[in-house]
Amino acid sequence: MGYDRHCHYSASARGFHYDDRRTKICVGVYDKKRGCVVLHEGASKGTIFSLQQSVPTYIERNGQVGTDPSSNANRPNIFEDFGTQKKRRVLKSQAANRVDVNHVIGAGQDSAVVNQIMHGQSMSESNREAIENSKHADTERKTANEVALEEARKQLIPDYDINADEPSRVYNAKTIAGEKAWNRIHRKVTACLHQEDQIDAIVQGIPEKNWYDFVLKLIKEVNPDSNNYAFRITCAITVNWMVKFYLMYKGKRTIPAVDESKGFHFGIPIEIVARCLELFSTELPPKMNAEGGERAPEYVMSKQNKDKMIVHILLLFMIAGGASMRIADIGSIASTLKVPMHDCKDFLRYAGCTITQKGDTASAILKTPLSFPKAGRRGKRNPR
Repeated sequence: MGYDRHCHYSASARGFHYDDRRTKICVGVYDKKRGCVVLHEGASKGTIFSLQQSVPTYIERNGQVGTDPSSNANRPNIFEDFGTQKKRRVLKSQAANRVDVNHVIGAGQDSAVVNQIMHGQSMSESNREAIENSKHADTERKTANEVALEEARKQLIPDYDINADEPSRVYNAKTIAGEKAWNRIHRKVTACLHQEDQIDAIVQGIPEKNWYDFVLKLIKEVNPDSNNYAFRITCAITVNWMVKFYLMYKGKRTIPAVDESKGFHFGIPIEIVARCLELFSTELPPKMNAEGGERAPEYVMSKQNKDKMIVHILLLFMIAGGASMRIADIGSIASTLKVPMHDCKDFLRYAGCTITQKGDTASAILKTPLSFPKAGRRGKRNPR
């Protein structure tokens, strides 16, 4: 034990015969003649004492500080009656050093300082969400790996409704396509529904060279009398144009900016092109032209951009298949995109789908409640 003008300090050890202490003080004595050092343990066999501090005047003003209800409630009473003076002082010091956050100026649940931080601009959205989540003790807390995996998933797959009660409500086709692109294609599909041969009118509305077989097959299988016919056909046509954009630019080093005042870009509706550049490309830093002004912006499709586009194409095609949210043959899409089928299956698993393999044919289905693979379950290797 020790003390100064204001504080008392105390510590204890189990005794001289207890020698499993791993942190010790030793004094080295160097013998010049022999050229060696002899180590000698300090007092109490070199025991390091971690002193605990108490302020007697604080206890005199505030009285005996209560102990944590989760600790042994009878322990202070036992020491009060039967413990030595040394043990009682140690116990009082421990109680005096406990701080209730609500008694700290500027802290606590009702603090104006905390509220200012929480509702102000000085805290990031991720930190604010973390604090809000920590308030709910009954909520399962996520590990750092789970949070990181969830953030990575959000960068790759479309926005999703984790609480959706039906598979068709998990992902939103209009959000994937973008409002402008969706409205343009949907208007054209609706106009074709007034024709005598609706399917033929839709197929003839796009040049034959711009159709992809797996999309054309789906369109011909959809029943024109179904309630969601126009919706599914709009999804399928959007997939068709996205595939054309992907195949056109996946091998290019850069993508030039497009003139959005025009109706088409190499046959693709300009709204589709603008949406693809928005979602699946990265704008390069501006360059200067010979006159000293900025050149038109250029874009690049990184590996992550390409992966993201493949995921969106697969899920949008799944939506086009109807409320069953099923892709019967993943291989037909993979071969068109010139992507290994293994990668497409990994992407769909990553988005919460279940993969079934029968012979050489792989299919995918989305079920609810939505669940994603845990960390380390994405595949033997990263896709692509």
